[in-house]
Amino acid sequence: MCPWKMGGREMSPKVRIAGVSDVNLGLGSPQVLYFMRSVLTYYDAEGILIEPDQPKIPLMQELTKGLNIHRIYSAFHPHQSFAGRIEYIIRSASLINKLRPDILILFCTFTLPVLFKLKTRPPFVIYYAYEMPFSYGELDVKMNRYVLNNSLVDLIIFPEENRAIQTLKICGCRNIPIVILYNCESSIDSGYEVLQPKLRNGRILYAGTIDSVRTFAEYFFHEKMRLIPLDIFGNITGPDKENLRERFQKLCGGIRYLGVVNRETLKNVQKSYCYRVVMWNPVDDQHLYAAPNKFFEAIAAGVPPITAPHPQCKMLVRRYKCGIVMDDWSFDSFYEAIRQALEIYGTDKYDRMVENCRKAFVEELNWEKQFEKVKPFLKEVR
Repeated sequence: MCPWKMGGREMSPKVRIAGVSDVNLGLGSPQVLYFMRSVLTYYDAEGILIEPDQPKIPLMQELTKGLNIHRIYSAFHPHQSFAGRIEYIIRSASLINKLRPDILILFCTFTLPVLFKLKTRPPFVIYYAYEMPFSYGELDVKMNRYVLNNSLVDLIIFPEENRAIQTLKICGCRNIPIVILYNCESSIDSGYEVLQPKLRNGRILYAGTIDSVRTFAEYFFHEKMRLIPLDIFGNITGPDKENLRERFQKLCGGIRYLGVVNRETLKNVQKSYCYRVVMWNPVDDQHLYAAPNKFFEAIAAGVPPITAPHPQCKMLVRRYKCGIVMDDWSFDSFYEAIRQALEIYGTDKYDRMVENCRKAFVEELNWEKQFEKVKPFLKEVR
């Protein structure tokens, strides 16, 4: 159900904001909800978030005051067929043409084609580029190049410095403000309780995508890992996922595969762990310059990350001394980082690391602090 009457902007006394998401709320990308909520609050506005139909993901409603969720169903899966994406774009644009919002927020290059189907450009358009266009193919690169050099948007947001540099190097950008907004957790409703170090379970957490190529799943089967106290949560993916799932279910010794849990359950269990592993295989710029939600979730919970040397993660761990950075992406570096982490667990050095996580979260690495960087660029639309 749409929150506004169809027609001109003059029909509502409040600023009206429409967002178009590439994913369903609750399926990764928590910054979609955070950003919509922050912009609605800033303008004291009412809003609608359009999301695609991803089967088996329930529709989430009443997430924040003044925000309605509108799901667009398509004949084809929007992320598994080009036809599904086209249908989602056309139907989203049609709805926006009827609503005529004051502000339009496009999340990810996936939704950027909406701009080309609008009859009238909204007064203020924000492009939240949390994915790099290169992973979507040459058409998206050309589209980003055109949009960024022809003033079709008024503000661009990236989650990571190097992603911005690489995207702008290839696509260019003409007179559009740019903000780097880290994928941090909210300090308002994060629900994180920092457990005292002495009360923790002495185990390491890995939670996220499990893939032989993208996340080094084979590392967990190495003989040296047999006695490591490590719990693994997450969805198993890749062309060999069925075989991989069978192998994970047969793991024994210190390593346990505990299946898939939702975000709230993970929040509740994460605080009991002594560390959390964060790593992606740098097969391309998107993975090299990762801006992982799991990294910021761990810091918010006071759980020091053991991270691969992704530039942003490496920079922030060294700035706050709040975790351990692997030397490189090899198994030897991975194992050495874990060995070092277990060696200092229970010492004053570990306790300081936990304190530094909290310091980082309070001082800089929370959503509200990050959003302050956006406010100077939010222009008046009424």
